[in-house]
Amino acid sequence: MTASLGSPARRSLASRLLRAFAWSAGGVVVLAAMAIGYAMVAYGHTWDVPLPKTRAVSDPEVIARGRYIVFGPGRCADCHVPDDERPKLLRGEEAPLTGGTGETTYIGTWSAPNLTPDPATGIGGVSDGKLARMLRYGVNRDGRIAPPFMDAYANLAEDDVVAIISFLRSLPPAAGTPPVQRINLLGKITLAYFLGPYVPDGTPPGHVEPQVSSRYGDYIANTLAGCRTCHTARNLRTGTYLSPAFSGGLPFRSRLHAGQVYVSPNLTPDAETGRIATWSEEQFVQRFRLGLLIQDSPMPWGSFMRMSDADLRALYRYLHRLPPVRRDNGPVLQPQHGLAAGG
Repeated sequence: MTASLGSPARRSLASRLLRAFAWSAGGVVVLAAMAIGYAMVAYGHTWDVPLPKTRAVSDPEVIARGRYIVFGPGRCADCHVPDDERPKLLRGEEAPLTGGTGETTYIGTWSAPNLTPDPATGIGGVSDGKLARMLRYGVNRDGRIAPPFMDAYANLAEDDVVAIISFLRSLPPAAGTPPVQRINLLGKITLAYFLGPYVPDGTPPGHVEPQVSSRYGDYIANTLAGCRTCHTARNLRTGTYLSPAFSGGLPFRSRLHAGQVYVSPNLTPDAETGRIATWSEEQFVQRFRLGLLIQDSPMPWGSFMRMSDADLRALYRYLHRLPPVRRDNGPVLQPQHGLAAGG
């Protein structure tokens, strides 16, 4: 004989199942609380990443190379100048590297700190090795992970790391914006469990000779100017690449158009969806000379318009030798769906 719905046996079974469920749910809550509690403490832990032996020099040619990188393809100035000085950059001029507003993303807010040798707010008290570690591994002066993603710099030629640091050391000290981070709960969880130092792809080259070639264009696109980092779709929680390199699709929040994003275009030479597939080399160079045309564009035109013709031609030749990827990313400005990069 089977037990009826309201029988003692059925009620006993239901009671046991409810207790089991309650224990399971309680266990999940306890584990989640423990995980969050750990993240609150561990998100700011230090990383045992050795300091590179990189040292600044006083050679004028090296400093000039550093100046070109910082205000040109390296686009350091695009983040590290105050907002009220940005119009200078967009005119192709230099501006003080005393720190910028920084960015606000899903993990929190952080400043773009002062890069002059000011001892209080700048890099005056930061060793050359720590500056090199920041570029190579994304680990800051305190030994902690420093968002946002700057992983392209991991593979910089050692000569260029020396040039950047040497130029920054040559600047007059000026008070500015110190390093400031305000990491929210989600950011603490991300930093505790998902993000670690990035690393070079093998041993970085000691020197890469600038020349008008697709080989040097490779270095510009993937490392010096970091074109791939913005022109490839990425997981904005972990930085993982989600689409073929240079095929576009990464959204950037618009500061002027609420709820809208700029989506990076496809730079591969696909005849139907590649933005520059039909451009000549001359058209490519001239577009960079025009600088900012869309007021709210996330592209660092102020830096890229300062690039030399030789570097732009090398970049063009590299991009036009990429495998074509058919990827239609839609209009440049479109409604936001999900996370977006940018402040």
